[in-house]
Amino acid sequence: MDNIVVIGMKAVLLGILLASVLLLQPAMAAISTGPSVSVALSSQSPYPAEPGKLVTIEVQAENTGNDEAVGKTIEIVPKAPFTLLPGEHVTKDITRIAPRSSYSIEYRLQVDPDAVTGTYEVDFRVYATGQSSIYFEYSVDVYVEGAPNLIIRNITTKPAVLEPGATAAILVEFENIGVGAARDVQLTLNSSSAYIKPVLAKGSVFAGTIAPRESRVSEFMVSIESAAEEKTYDAEIRSSYKNENGSTVSKTFSIGLPVRGSIRMDIIKMEPNYDSGTLRIEVANKGTAEAKSIEARLTVGGKLIGVDYISSLKANKKTTLEFPLVLSGQGSLSMEYIGPGVESNSESRDVSLSFAPQGGGDGTGVAIVIVIVVVVVGYYFWSRRRKKKRRGQ
Repeated sequence: MDNIVVIGMKAVLLGILLASVLLLQPAMAAISTGPSVSVALSSQSPYPAEPGKLVTIEVQAENTGNDEAVGKTIEIVPKAPFTLLPGEHVTKDITRIAPRSSYSIEYRLQVDPDAVTGTYEVDFRVYATGQSSIYFEYSVDVYVEGAPNLIIRNITTKPAVLEPGATAAILVEFENIGVGAARDVQLTLNSSSAYIKPVLAKGSVFAGTIAPRESRVSEFMVSIESAAEEKTYDAEIRSSYKNENGSTVSKTFSIGLPVRGSIRMDIIKMEPNYDSGTLRIEVANKGTAEAKSIEARLTVGGKLIGVDYISSLKANKKTTLEFPLVLSGQGSLSMEYIGPGVESNSESRDVSLSFAPQGGGDGTGVAIVIVIVVVVVGYYFWSRRRKKKRRGQ
């Protein structure tokens, strides 16, 4: 009995379910067969789009329903980095689109020259013609790929002045002014001069990825030979990196490394010239740069003794200054000159003078010689007179 009841209830439920399906079927058929228009991208030319250039996109207004779509308007809503070219129509009215069919529309867009690499959306609105306030919105993706462009923004050195015999850091600021990332950036510094040499591995630097509008400071280490002259030496930095599509890009930058050197004036010796009545002071430039327009002033006991001029004195060279003769006293020799950077410099050295008058010492030696001569001469004449007396006896 119970089984019969259960079977009866199942039959009732099955009947209700079948009736529901039959009742809903017309409504579902109406929904599935009505027109449904959407927008999809069918092509992009060129691919990828390039910053600052034109790109043509073709979209399909697709009717995915089973009924004909009548009186539809497609409106493009461009946004950065795209602008619609003059003469292009913002809206396109479509009279009809057959079921399961599409309608092609082409647009020409200008890409902003500053657009960086990336995927950007272009928006579209679909609405019944003349009823723009009620719409469906769709977006399509347009890919833009920019090229990196590395430049040198600034160069500094540590120390600020490059001198012969020194080791220095060359700090180079690179900037990517392009609109694509520079990846796996490798930088190498070389000089054609034998006087400028990279120190160990600091001739090469790996800078990684430099994004658009990003700056990066790379440090190179160089040694400057002690025999280097005062001038600007040519060098170059070679860059190698990959652009957005993985292709290798190489670029070479020419730079100049100014070696200025320094000046150090020293007194080598001082001696009197009794014949000319002058004091000769020999000075040397023990620095690494040439000193020009040298003006030397000798002061002794607070009194200016004299001034001498020299047009120039090269590094590791010496010259002789002449002043009125002074035999003793304390003072200084000051030297003003033009340095390698056309700047005025001055140096001062202490001077201590202690020379004997002409003839030597305080006269004691001369007196001794005179006494000896007198004694010898006197003895000579005395001995002769004595011999004469003996002969007369």
